[in-house]
Amino acid sequence: MTDAQHNGTALETLRQRIDVLDGELHALLMERAQVVEGIAAAKRAGGAVDVVFRPDREADMMRHLVECHTGNLPLTTIEHLWREIITSCTRLQAPFAVYLDGSAELSEILDLARFYFGFSVPLDVAGDAADVVGLVAASGGDLGLIGLTERADLPWWRGLTPAGARIIARLPYLMTEDRPADTPAFVISRPVPVASVPEIHVYDARWSGTLPGRLMDQGIEVVSFHRSAQGVDALLAVAADHSEAAVFQAREEAGAAPDILRCVGGYAAPIDLDEEADAAFGIDPLPAGEGQQE
Repeated sequence: MTDAQHNGTALETLRQRIDVLDGELHALLMERAQVVEGIAAAKRAGGAVDVVFRPDREADMMRHLVECHTGNLPLTTIEHLWREIITSCTRLQAPFAVYLDGSAELSEILDLARFYFGFSVPLDVAGDAADVVGLVAASGGDLGLIGLTERADLPWWRGLTPAGARIIARLPYLMTEDRPADTPAFVISRPVPVASVPEIHVYDARWSGTLPGRLMDQGIEVVSFHRSAQGVDALLAVAADHSEAAVFQAREEAGAAPDILRCVGGYAAPIDLDEEADAAFGIDPLPAGEGQQE
């Protein structure tokens, strides 16, 4: 057998192996979908509510993928494939749509939505972030995607309520340099099952008049803020092991006790694949002097 014939035989063997693997992958996906349909039937029999999202389980799945990942296939490719699978299987339990923040850069927010929710879920562009909050709160189980900016045009988070819309996730979840669909955003939904325990809590904090002292210290991140003639509204992200009372006390000790402080949701702490973006997400305290607002 010549070298060319030997190489051709080896190549054909590898292609046949790919065909086998493709068949096994497809069969496993079909089996997974059947299991999900069984879960949906069990939930309906138990009188489960409309909201079927479990951000804690999704975060655990992503962490497991990161831990198990090897080889040259980009991890963000694996992430996108699994996000498509998760969304499709979630829609087998209950149909839902995603409302997009119309005040964000449309091409960027669309890329983010398609990366995380795939191409089968309906997308509806709303007027602005406040409209997204209202639409989600009034829905039976839809999601909202709101772009994050340091200075917000309006304090849209005021519309988040315990029984209405809540923050359930922060995107992107896997942080890495030059990743696709890297627009910072919050995912909101109606309240998720009690079993979902976020690692980061998000607070609506309000100050009347001029904001006294520092806004960020002791690991408290200012995600976004809005300044008006009435004062300052801020969206704060804090590790869940800090109670609301502890957060208020930390603000008070920093000379910035808020007039209003209320939890408006939470999310799983993002994973920094490059070990460079933790501070940007408030996972670790910032060095003294950083993050101070005017």
